[in-house]
Amino acid sequence: MISNAVSITSAIFAFLSLIFSYYIFKASRVDTSYLEVDKQYSDLLKLAMDDPDLRDYEKTSMFYKLDSDNVFKKKYHIYAFMCWNLVETIYDKQKDKKGQFKLAETWIPIMFEENRMHYTWFKHNIRLFKPGFQKFVTGELNDIEIIEGTTDDLKDIYNTMMSRDFATEEIKDIAHIEMLMLKKKYKLILAKHKVFNDIIGYAFIYEMYDLRILWLDYMAIDTNFQNAGYGTLLFNKILEFKKNEVIGVFFEVEIPGKEGIEKEDQLRRIKFYERMGSKRLGFDYQFPTINGGFPMYLYFKQLSSIPVLPKEQIKEVVSSAYEFIHSDVPQKDAILNSFLCHVQDEHI
Repeated sequence: MISNAVSITSAIFAFLSLIFSYYIFKASRVDTSYLEVDKQYSDLLKLAMDDPDLRDYEKTSMFYKLDSDNVFKKKYHIYAFMCWNLVETIYDKQKDKKGQFKLAETWIPIMFEENRMHYTWFKHNIRLFKPGFQKFVTGELNDIEIIEGTTDDLKDIYNTMMSRDFATEEIKDIAHIEMLMLKKKYKLILAKHKVFNDIIGYAFIYEMYDLRILWLDYMAIDTNFQNAGYGTLLFNKILEFKKNEVIGVFFEVEIPGKEGIEKEDQLRRIKFYERMGSKRLGFDYQFPTINGGFPMYLYFKQLSSIPVLPKEQIKEVVSSAYEFIHSDVPQKDAILNSFLCHVQDEHI
């Protein structure tokens, strides 16, 4: 009996040792895999130390405008190809047994940053990569889904992002925004990344279906995801979502102020909207605040072919936004009347 017990114990111990050895082996493979990719990435960054322009977004995103014999363009072509091969390696190593991609937290910063820096190059050279990776990059890594947020989501967005994204005088009290949302015409739209599974941006829209107009009240992308095309994605997704119900979208944009980083951001924002075909309306719009009118630009982006935006329609739209969104501003009517008479037909 003792001999049998010893034999059974030895067998169990051998079995457990085998399992332990297997997991040690598996863990060591993962560690080795990580170290290999980490070394490759370190080597790429060392190359960029000798030529910092290789990691300058303003230059990498516009490489295609350079002449074919440009030295930087030739060097960048090789460098970007190396970076994307590294990302493809990460993609291959992160697949499960069913071939589904599940990105480990370790690789999120690398994959995001390389995609942000070199996505323009990828689109111009997509043929260099296998079909599955092409589909992943264009269809998931660079895509979002938009979902309608709740008042609970509002609390998270308001407390973590809005105060950072907008000037104090532009932000409504959270209780007022919640009241607007409960009326169902004012909605919070969330941008959810398809790979990182994070909420990376948001927008608030006021639906004026009786006028066939959408009013974009706030829109912003999380600072960690800016300068990567997600602002364009969110804007276009909203337009696509509503294109059959409205003829266009109105939205306010800050007027560039004094020199400095803030002015650069404001000018960049204006270029962003105008690049997508938005038109600045030709009257002195005022954003209503409790301290009076705050000068801003008012833009319009058409979704259907209309040669002229009649002044009467513009007046109705602006008046509706004032009456609904800005019902918390006591002197809103006086501010509205200060500029409404100057509205004219706009040729689109």
